[in-house]
This record gives sequence, structure tokens and C-alpha cells, in this order.
Amino acid sequence: MQITSLPSPSPTGTSSPAERQTPAPEQSPEAPTPSDAEIKAEIERVFASDAALSSLDVNAIVESGKVTLSGAVDSAELKQKAERAIRSIKGVISINNQLVVTQATPQ
Repeated sequence: MQITSLPSPSPTGTSSPAERQTPAPEQSPEAPTPSDAEIKAEIERVFASDAALSSLDVNAIVESGKVTLSGAVDSAELKQKAERAIRSIKGVISINNQLVVTQATPQ
């Protein structure tokens, strides 16, 4: 004996193949959000690959995609450059730029 299950009829009494199929859940083509460790590693990679940023003594703390920068830089331009470099990294939600600009005193 063979049992075959029949599709249940639609409210109109007919059942088209589209009505019988359950659509697959939509999947995002994007990769999952990077972890804090992955974001930190990318920050280090970006800084190391930039001549102006690689020599900076800057610390980056990443918590839930929120980056806090601390340390000292020689100019406001370097402070802004560091922030711009981090802002372009996938997964970064916000940046708390606590870098201090230390200007050399003229002698």
C-alpha cells in the first residue's frame, strides 16, 4: 500500500505549485558583522599599512563595535586621519576619539 499526500486546496479550490511551496528565508548577501577582535585586527592592519599612522603610539579598545582611541599625536591632522581610517572599517559603529594633540614647544 502506498500513501501519497495531496496538497491542500487553496481557498479558491485550486492549488498552484507556488501556493504549495514554502519560500526559502531571505538570506543577506553580506557577511556577518565582524567580531571586536576582527575589528581590532583590522585597525592594526590599517595603521601598519599607512606610513603616517604606523609610527603613532595609539591604543584602540573595541567593545561591541564601538572604538575608543587613546594616546598622543603630533597634530590635529593625524588625529583626524586616525579617526577617518577607523571609520572606514566594516563593523565599526562609533568612535570615541580621545587622542591628545601634543604640539612641540618652539625653542
